[in-house]
Amino acid sequence: MSNLPMFYKSVVAVSRQDHLNHRIAPSRTPFKFAAGSHLIPCVVDEFAAASGHLPIVFAPTETGFASVFLCGSHSGVNQYVDADGGWTKGYLPAYLRRYPFILGEQADTNALVCVDSAFTGLVEAGEGQRLFGDDGNQTAFTEAAIKLITDYAIAAKRTEAVLKMLADMKLFRSVNIEARDAEGVLSSSLHGLCVIDEKALNELPDEEFLKLRTSGILPLIYAHLMSLANISKIAVPAKAAA
Repeated sequence: MSNLPMFYKSVVAVSRQDHLNHRIAPSRTPFKFAAGSHLIPCVVDEFAAASGHLPIVFAPTETGFASVFLCGSHSGVNQYVDADGGWTKGYLPAYLRRYPFILGEQADTNALVCVDSAFTGLVEAGEGQRLFGDDGNQTAFTEAAIKLITDYAIAAKRTEAVLKMLADMKLFRSVNIEARDAEGVLSSSLHGLCVIDEKALNELPDEEFLKLRTSGILPLIYAHLMSLANISKIAVPAKAAA
């Protein structure tokens, strides 16, 4: 798999031949791998559930826009991952929940269940959730992982379509996210992120606004706008992860 997604280093297909005895070992620092990422990808299916916990913003890409959770006011610092690698907020992003699994594609476009072989929790012995049973069949753990990554891939396609519509309607505007210390002195500023422009939304022609409503996108927009209240929770000085 070329152009590996964030956190993935060596993606391989899961197979009975190669992974019959492999398992995912329990970890005392389950999300330490995300401690250095202040932006975590998300999909529109998460907007409603996450809006009360995490700011949802948009990042420009080479092909359009991506929806992301803003997890820190300082670049390279995830303020929602504590010193022990635990997640400190109520909503855990699906992107983190699915790791180290991911869907890949073959030449015939059939989806492959893949895993990051560089993940230190992927082991051949000891405690953990096995990928296959002694009979060679997938375990309930693996089946649940497959459902998660499949649902995520479908939601990612849906997200791409939603963001394209919003971009075509020119509803994004750039913002700066600032963090200040106790004395009010600016300590960090993030540039290049975007939010929905409420003024542009309200000024849409009736036909385009109706299109947003009938396509079910309006609730997503409102969830995004509500989530921005969470920015105040992270706009404080942050310490880099050890």
